[in-house]
Amino acid sequence: MLLPDLNNLMLDALPIGTVLLSADMTICAWNRTMEDWAGVSRAELLGRPLTEVFPHLAGVRYAGRIQSLFEGGAPVIFSAQLHPHIFSCPLPAGRLRILQTTVTRVFVDERPFALLAVQDFTDLVMAARESRRLHQHSLDEIEYRKQIELALKESAERIRAIVDNAVEGIIVINDACLIEEFNPAAERIFGYQVSEVIGENVGILMPGPYRVEHDGDVRRFLQTNSSRLIGKDRDLTGMRKDGSVFPLHISVSKTSVQGHTLFVGIVQDISVRKQLEEHLRDLSFKDSLTGINNRRAFDENLEKEWRRARRNRTPLALMMLDIDCFKAFNDTYGHQEGDSCLKEVARVIMANLKRPADFAARYGGEEFVVLLPETAWDDAVVVAETIRLGVAALEIPHKKSDIAEYVTLSAGVACLVPDEEQSADNLMKVADLALYAAKSAGRNRVCGN
Repeated sequence: MLLPDLNNLMLDALPIGTVLLSADMTICAWNRTMEDWAGVSRAELLGRPLTEVFPHLAGVRYAGRIQSLFEGGAPVIFSAQLHPHIFSCPLPAGRLRILQTTVTRVFVDERPFALLAVQDFTDLVMAARESRRLHQHSLDEIEYRKQIELALKESAERIRAIVDNAVEGIIVINDACLIEEFNPAAERIFGYQVSEVIGENVGILMPGPYRVEHDGDVRRFLQTNSSRLIGKDRDLTGMRKDGSVFPLHISVSKTSVQGHTLFVGIVQDISVRKQLEEHLRDLSFKDSLTGINNRRAFDENLEKEWRRARRNRTPLALMMLDIDCFKAFNDTYGHQEGDSCLKEVARVIMANLKRPADFAARYGGEEFVVLLPETAWDDAVVVAETIRLGVAALEIPHKKSDIAEYVTLSAGVACLVPDEEQSADNLMKVADLALYAAKSAGRNRVCGN
């Protein structure tokens, strides 16, 4: 509903800014004083929602309090005495005005409207400074108010500069989980512009499964003051505008502004850190000489595969491989040649593992282990024999060997279907006994139990 021309003429005669809003926050009147301050004609504004023209007024602290008038709420005054928001208002024309607003409910043709009476302190203060005809007491009062306004403005600008230049993303949501603040760092992290997220549920920054959980966590906190997130640091998963997910670290705190609960989240994109941690973890699980897995990685994988085999009631095969007469090889050819020999043996082992779950590691010295999930004993023996023949085919000279003129390999194979009464150590013991049997029988062979 737009006002008739006569009513607009009456509003234009007022020396203060006047705005009339319908219950859905649509601008129904915008007088000439507001046109002069904003530098925008009413033709561009009438019929548009107030929060579309001024996004920073969205949320329960501003639009929410205005809308409460339509439910019989008391008049709202944004003033220095009653509210900290004698706010510096960025208008569409790029000007900066210091405004004080009083909002009351009025009726036009029996329909309720919110009447915003806006006073501009900027011109008042400037006029007070330029005019010496004012009474000294009035001048002092105006100067005092100006000092307060300037102090508030400087404080707001200082806080805004800190927020805008923070390396971490800063996101402020209200108790309805709607975003009220989204700094430039948050824009860079999530790929959204601030205008795209203000007033939206914070769930747009999370993968689907986490959205409902987050809203429930906020509701639980408001009801019980108990939360898994508020007041704690956590690593979570975020989602960018393009739908990609990434690891993030977040620290959430609660605050209260004019009786309204707000939650402040400090967010960091930890993708690089996670990649570095994963890289370091991989390094800690690799044998530095051969490049295959080390004993630490094997121990961890054995426990994992043992639990899986026990759960699924499937066989788990383990082979232990040992280079024959390797000490004599080192003594004869030196440690450099010994290292080269170990690398070649590791290469042959890896070349004969065909499935992603098959796992090989250097267990220590010249000893290697191979873990074959869901593999029967006879199949594991075939793999072990193939590896043994592959090492022999290298024909690495070994004139001090008691077995052949080249490097050979002995292998022990074990296979168990785990049950509740056994542990992974049982599998290791059986494989070790099989390897001992292969060595006792003359080496360069595969034995199994």
